[in-house]
Amino acid sequence: MMYRSIKPLLVDAVQVNEASDVPTPGGVVHVNAGDWLVRDPQGNVVRCDNISFKCTYERLETLATVADQREGKPCGC
Repeated sequence: MMYRSIKPLLVDAVQVNEASDVPTPGGVVHVNAGDWLVRDPQGNVVRCDNISFKCTYERLETLATVADQREGKPCGC
């Protein structure tokens, strides 16, 4: 069966200006200029190339942080 996400995933993201190796809780991540570092509500940090990022995420215009937007349980139950 196929499934899709019911709720949008809120993340913190920053675009990288130059290639580097970035230490994260999950290990070192190599990023290229233009890539995005994306941190999900559980604290996982992953690299996302610019095209994939722009196809997946849109800017949320709010002053609240990701932590403020979290629901009580990871599944939202």
